[in-house]
Amino acid sequence: MTKNVHEHTSKWEYIGHRLMQSCDLFELCEIDRSDANAEQPFVTCLKDHELYGMITFILERMNEVDAAAHQLWQEKGGEQVPVPPDYRGRELEYFRLQIEKTGKYRSSELYNAEFINEQAEGYETLQGVFVTLTRALHYLFGEIRSRCYGRADKTFLGKIKNRYSEYVELINAAQQGMRLNGRSKGAHQLVEDTPVIRIHLNQLQFDELYGELCKFFDADEHDDLKRLLQGGSIDRKITFLSNQNRLVEVFRRLKYNGFLFETSTDIRNWLCKNFLYLSKTGARKLNPNSVWDILSKTKGGPSPKSRICKMDWLQYKTPAVIK
Repeated sequence: MTKNVHEHTSKWEYIGHRLMQSCDLFELCEIDRSDANAEQPFVTCLKDHELYGMITFILERMNEVDAAAHQLWQEKGGEQVPVPPDYRGRELEYFRLQIEKTGKYRSSELYNAEFINEQAEGYETLQGVFVTLTRALHYLFGEIRSRCYGRADKTFLGKIKNRYSEYVELINAAQQGMRLNGRSKGAHQLVEDTPVIRIHLNQLQFDELYGELCKFFDADEHDDLKRLLQGGSIDRKITFLSNQNRLVEVFRRLKYNGFLFETSTDIRNWLCKNFLYLSKTGARKLNPNSVWDILSKTKGGPSPKSRICKMDWLQYKTPAVIK
């Protein structure tokens, strides 16, 4: 089983653990450091050793989650228990998926997994918690990379790789800023960070959304619009025939009404990659800073009269109600 959090830990680890216990991972991982206008996260004010302590806290919690999965695996028969072919070599992930999130994980903002893409299996299981922790690990190493030296101290890296040898691959990927594909057999594989989103609607809702949005695109772009809304990709940008804030605000509503689970950063990148908007001077690229403000701060959104896609199931909510 897992060790006591503070057993044979140094003072810097203790401080980092205390910081991490009071942290909201949704807020921690939502902020895009590359956006100059984004509010700077509190970790920018922390010292290196405090960040290192936060990293060890995350690894302790990963160990805790995997201990529960391993215990269930053993109870089911250990190496002899059959698992689906797709999970051979990834048995711990399979058993994380079999354990539902308990009140322990629901009661703390530390394990808030609302931002997890629902394409990831196990949103309501310990696998969802593990994905949350993995993302936090990447964020903390990203903060270290953003500083002038670009990487963590070698002594620290050696220490955590020795103590958490089962997570060396995850640590290496987080250190290098690379995403992992958890669906691969055996070892994780590096994948390209391509913005893709999925909108979770029933057929009636999809048809209604698509029909409303079609009014703002030329007919020869309707097929590309449908492909994007269905989670596909296109090889050119399509032009929204109005102000960009009207389009972006629709996706903000999709997110807070529970039909879209990507982060604001992912949605912004997806919108900017696939859409232009029509200004007085012609088709223009979406402004990433403006898109971010609309998605995350309700800043620069359209007036009530200018909002589009006003369906009963896609209601506008004030920031106070969302919180």
